[in-house]
Amino acid sequence: MLTLRPTKMLAKRLKLEVPTVPPPVANRVADWCVHEFRESRYRYLIFCNTASLFPIVLQGKGMTDDHDLIMRFSDGVRMVMGGTELEFHYQRWIAPELGTVQYAPVPDKAVLSSVNELVMQARYGMDKSPVELSRWLAETPMKAIGHNFPDRAFRALRGPG
Repeated sequence: MLTLRPTKMLAKRLKLEVPTVPPPVANRVADWCVHEFRESRYRYLIFCNTASLFPIVLQGKGMTDDHDLIMRFSDGVRMVMGGTELEFHYQRWIAPELGTVQYAPVPDKAVLSSVNELVMQARYGMDKSPVELSRWLAETPMKAIGHNFPDRAFRALRGPG
């Protein structure tokens, strides 16, 4: 089951029902936080894997409901991971989970703060394509994951048994 953790602002805008008590998550590879931000009058989404902070940055134009959010995630993760070593993670642990989605709150302030740090850095790389920007951000050492790179931390993740 894919778990999406929208920020309160995004959940309110899309009218998503996010439970106050987080549901159990069996697959850490398919557990993603999502935040919306604006840069130069344009709306963007940043999806970050909750455990590794691996980022995927996409344009958010035209997104109006949960179906659009899920489709945007599906297309974005396939685009960023396709043709790389991470394609195995996508094929094995994310793609099978796309059929069922649950929403959950962002787990803690450390994760939210890290997502905001990635947004601040993304603003310096907006001249890149979404794929290039996502891969560039994935090479940023993050304090919340022990000064490791999100790219390396994501590669170390494994799905359920």
